[in-house]
Amino acid sequence: MLIPTIKYEKRNPTIRKFRDEMYHKTECLPIGQRLPVKSTDNEKSVGIIKTLLDGFDIGTITIVKLNRKQRRAAAKVKYEFESIDGGHRKRSLWEYLQDGFKVDGKFFSELTDEKKASFLDTELSFTIYDELDTVTKGQIFRTLNKTTDVNFIEMLNSYGDEVVANFIRETVRIVKQINNKPHVLFDYHNSTKTGESIYHYLSFDNDRLKQDHAFARIAYRYICHPKTLLDGSHDKELEVMYQDKGILEISQSTKSKVKKHLDFLLAMSEHRKIKYKGGLTQHDFKAMSYLYFYMLDTYKSFEIIDYEDFFEAYAIANTTLMNKDGKYADIVHETSGYSVQVMYKKYIAAPWDGKKISTAIAYLIGEMKNIENFIKTKDVDRAFTVLEKEAKLAGQGFVCAVDGKKLNWKDAHAAHIIAHTNGGLTVYSNLAMVRACYNTEMGTMSLNDYMEQLVA
Repeated sequence: MLIPTIKYEKRNPTIRKFRDEMYHKTECLPIGQRLPVKSTDNEKSVGIIKTLLDGFDIGTITIVKLNRKQRRAAAKVKYEFESIDGGHRKRSLWEYLQDGFKVDGKFFSELTDEKKASFLDTELSFTIYDELDTVTKGQIFRTLNKTTDVNFIEMLNSYGDEVVANFIRETVRIVKQINNKPHVLFDYHNSTKTGESIYHYLSFDNDRLKQDHAFARIAYRYICHPKTLLDGSHDKELEVMYQDKGILEISQSTKSKVKKHLDFLLAMSEHRKIKYKGGLTQHDFKAMSYLYFYMLDTYKSFEIIDYEDFFEAYAIANTTLMNKDGKYADIVHETSGYSVQVMYKKYIAAPWDGKKISTAIAYLIGEMKNIENFIKTKDVDRAFTVLEKEAKLAGQGFVCAVDGKKLNWKDAHAAHIIAHTNGGLTVYSNLAMVRACYNTEMGTMSLNDYMEQLVA
């Protein structure tokens, strides 16, 4: 197998030549490039310019030549080059030359003629590659940034024009090259005072692609594990998904399921904004996504009767579990050794660990009591899930529903309150956790009938 020859050249254009001949011919923020890091005081840009003014090098800027087909695909613009690395440095240079910000208290236009000339005659270092495919461009970007401040999801974003990478970014944000329409959940506007992005339904921004990362975890479960949604999504698994050449398209079925998931979060956010001050926090985004996964895994097909009632039930349960002075503050979660309050918060913040997620959601469901009160579902021939049983045991305070004494998991059985033979549904509201011996003795009896028999 022949290894393709990758050709490149080194150039040292002056800042003047960069300004006059190169900047407008270079796409500085192509698909796959990490987005600018938000900073209201231009701290990073100021640092770049100050480094040049002080006579130091700002490192090699890497770009690639575009062929005619690539140039036509790039929104039919006049670009001859595309940035691989150093986009922020190029943008900072241009903005400073246009008096976009001050350095040492002065705009560029306020420098003396001598200092202007000296700055414009400063040489830059460029590596210019011949035409490359998107895979190779992404590989070069990741290699160059292994020792610099590029986070994990920015690395994944560098996969460029690839199926999964496109699906993630185009769902979350506008990609100017294609003018797509992201999901409404991620809508924002820019403040007229500060220029800061104000998100309408989320209380966390997309700086360093935080929203991309959160959504990528959701997409991973639907794309790679659609039959068991409530589980982990490790960063290594996300990387494998981005790299998977076998994913040729995202099916309409998957897109529809993902949209319903985001629609659910949007509805929850709308009610959160009414009850509280802002949209979904990162904690809410994760906890509600896990809760939605649980409902899909458990009920397959369901409809939320009243979103306001559902949100209130979640909010009360979540607050109860999060309250550092509440009823769970002094109760120890035996497996972790944390208090339940600390465990719940930490486990929701551990999206890579399926067991921790399931444990936290079991407590949340247990605190929400009868989740079927808020949804319409069709009973199917199924057994109670482990998560339902864990949630019910926690909701009962880890005591047996028959004798009220302490009950451990290994001794517990799931019983129908109204026997299945008498029309009782296999739903959470019809579940009670009892000792194995009681469940065996009950047979086809309903729980209440069995308990009356014991008393008699």
